[in-house]
Amino acid sequence: MDREHKERLEEAPIGMFPEDDDEYVLEGDLDVWGRGDSYTWNKPTTTWWTSGSISSYSGMWGGTTIHAGSSNSDAIRLQRHQSHLDSLCTVVDPTVKHTLSFGKTDTGYTNMETGHIVIDGSLLKESDTNLDMTCGLAIHEKLHVVHSKPLHRWMKEMMANPKVKYGERELLHSICNIVEDEYIERQLSISCPGYVHFLEKVKDHYFGGDSKATEDSGHEFTDIINTLLLLVRYPSNISDARKKAHSPHIRYFMSELKDGLNDRESTYNCITNIWMYLKNVWEDIGDDSADEEKMHDEATKAADSYMDKIKADYEDMGITLPPESKLDKMHESVYEDEFSRLMRDHSYDAEHAMAKALRKSESDKADYASLAKGLSGRMLKAINDLAESDYHEIKIDRSIAISAKQRKISWVKAKQTDLSVRTYKEDTDAVRTEINKLKRKIDLYGNTTQLTIRNQKRGMLDKRMLHRIPTGRMDLFKATITNEDKPLDVCLLVDESGSMGHYTMTKARQAAIAIKEALSDNSMLNLWVFGHTADEHERGMTEMYEYSSPTMQDRPMAMGGMRAKYENRDGNAIIASTMKVKSESSTPHAQKLLIMLSDGEPSADKYRGDISYSHTAKCVKYAESRGWNVIQVGFAGARKYSMDKMFTNWVYIDDTDKLGDEVSKIIRKVIKV
Repeated sequence: MDREHKERLEEAPIGMFPEDDDEYVLEGDLDVWGRGDSYTWNKPTTTWWTSGSISSYSGMWGGTTIHAGSSNSDAIRLQRHQSHLDSLCTVVDPTVKHTLSFGKTDTGYTNMETGHIVIDGSLLKESDTNLDMTCGLAIHEKLHVVHSKPLHRWMKEMMANPKVKYGERELLHSICNIVEDEYIERQLSISCPGYVHFLEKVKDHYFGGDSKATEDSGHEFTDIINTLLLLVRYPSNISDARKKAHSPHIRYFMSELKDGLNDRESTYNCITNIWMYLKNVWEDIGDDSADEEKMHDEATKAADSYMDKIKADYEDMGITLPPESKLDKMHESVYEDEFSRLMRDHSYDAEHAMAKALRKSESDKADYASLAKGLSGRMLKAINDLAESDYHEIKIDRSIAISAKQRKISWVKAKQTDLSVRTYKEDTDAVRTEINKLKRKIDLYGNTTQLTIRNQKRGMLDKRMLHRIPTGRMDLFKATITNEDKPLDVCLLVDESGSMGHYTMTKARQAAIAIKEALSDNSMLNLWVFGHTADEHERGMTEMYEYSSPTMQDRPMAMGGMRAKYENRDGNAIIASTMKVKSESSTPHAQKLLIMLSDGEPSADKYRGDISYSHTAKCVKYAESRGWNVIQVGFAGARKYSMDKMFTNWVYIDDTDKLGDEVSKIIRKVIKV
């Protein structure tokens, strides 16, 4: 490469051109910024999550054993991790909004306009092995949302110049990608230094071992771009052979990159200079010269062929050929059109040749997409369904849990489907009498009543008693007592274990629907209806389903979807229900009533017999100590013996058909109507 006619390269470092120094050799680590291990910025040497027994940074999220019999176990695990990734991104910068999801394509990307981040979920499809790395990918994309908009605006302005060719625009885009990735990761080391560990995992995975960027692409320009990528992202993977072949380019890149990440202006200057340099490199090594002699021959052949066809057509039709002069003009016209077409095609090919070379490099692909496969449409639907249901997990307090492995509670808002709507309407019609009966009583609740007591010796003067003054009587006063009902939070907790079956489940659901419909118009009464099962998706987990609550006004008939599921861990369900109502109630000082509908005893993994009795009793007392009236309504297969062991207050119903009436009586007794 000569110095002549090279714009903006007057300050090129010694050794950039071979004629400057025949002895230059690049050795050792080429990290221009001195980033240290794994080429991450200002990585903390210690961190709390690696100081103990946890082997991965995200170990507190991973490693969960999902019940093998669950058809939805992977979706639950992936949805859980999607929520974790979203939380990490929020911490990166809570002031910059984003959304996050898994994609079904083979790439990850970020929509800079909307702030939507798409992550390749296939990295976690089989296991949590790649969880640390996936966290790093999500953080990296959030950094783009936070920091990269100014660069994108600048890049668009540069590309808007009509003198910039298509290939040059693609080259600028590639350089911006490479430099910007490192710029944003440097910013993370300032704002959230602990998160740098996640980026380390990403770089180790994609650059630390074999990388496509280290392979010989078969095109010199492509290899130079890959060298720039490695120099910025993981310099140790630049081989000795590559150092020797690209030494002038590396030296120039390093001179520009050294201070190129200090601030935005430095970044723009760095990218611009490298862009101009690589355009000049392309001019030297790109093959864009036109072979006009060859084009002349091809155009002549095309014109000759066309004229031969014309002559043959005239002969076939028995028509006399035009004069020779006219035929020559026709030939010349065809020749010129074909030659122009060939020149245009060459111009197009030459303009796009650089872009083709760039596509072979690793620079212009999604950041870390080499192993991306995406998720199936079915899996994404299952994850999205869980997200729409507000799927989340909590843990009950250690002091009330039977063991550390049985603390976890999952919550799902039930979906309203066509089937649930149809079932809800049918059940409502079936219990219409019970609804109307209870509603007449319920309507009385909340009415303020006043009682006047006369003949009092103090209070408000009763004018009706003034005639008693001459007699010396002093009971001339009255007092008014106002009776005002307190708000009441009612929670119906329905056993959804497998033993409930179809018939029993139907009766329990109808009872719950009757209560909901009767209470719906009274502002003093708030109703929550929960279902519970256990161990369906994960051993030790109690799974809660929210069917009706003040927060579910958008799905009023979701309760029609109640069904028998798996097992039941009653004590945990009681605690989870009280916690949920407390978090959602608009009247924290209201009376609290929890009615548990069950056909039998607690039965779950390591939660049976006396162990389950004593734990449920403990949870009942715990709830009662916090102001709850807890009543079990047992029916069908429920045993009075076990009910008495677990509950302070309980009712057994012989006839399941009367379940709705009996539950109504309990509520009326509590509210005194």
